Amino acid sequence: MEFIPSKIYSNLYIVKNPVKGREKLYQAILYKIKEHSSSKHLKGKKLSYTRENAIYFYEYGGRTFGFIGEAGTGYFIDHEEDLGGFVSEELGMYRDYRITEFYYINTTEQADKVCGELNWFEEGIFIKKDTICNLKTYKLN
Repeated sequence: MEFIPSKIYSNLYIVKNPVKGREKLYQAILYKIKEHSSSKHLKGKKLSYTRENAIYFYEYGGRTFGFIGEAGTGYFIDHEEDLGGFVSEELGMYRDYRITEFYYINTTEQADKVCGELNWFEEGIFIKKDTICNLKTYKLN
């Protein structure tokens, strides 16, 4: 499994070859959330129609063909969403590839804690929500 960060959107990860089994995937995403929260890349360009204070995980895949060539979720690793004109390309077109969305809950008492809501999806359909709190972040080397 590989988490590929978008070069455009600091809160988007495209996941190549996700591990089988929900528990292993869950643990890998929790680790990536803690790692992301410890980084200095918390602010950046915002995805269209999304919350700013969140992290988005999409599986690598999906294909569209048009003037921009072959696209899919991998398109957003190097490119911005294109919301208008004759052809559009936006992440919302790939809802079936959504794995999870993590929404931060503000915790002003302790800055070294990560708290939030984790929404899980299978083939674009919401399946469950977890509230995660008091996960200590750690310093990256």
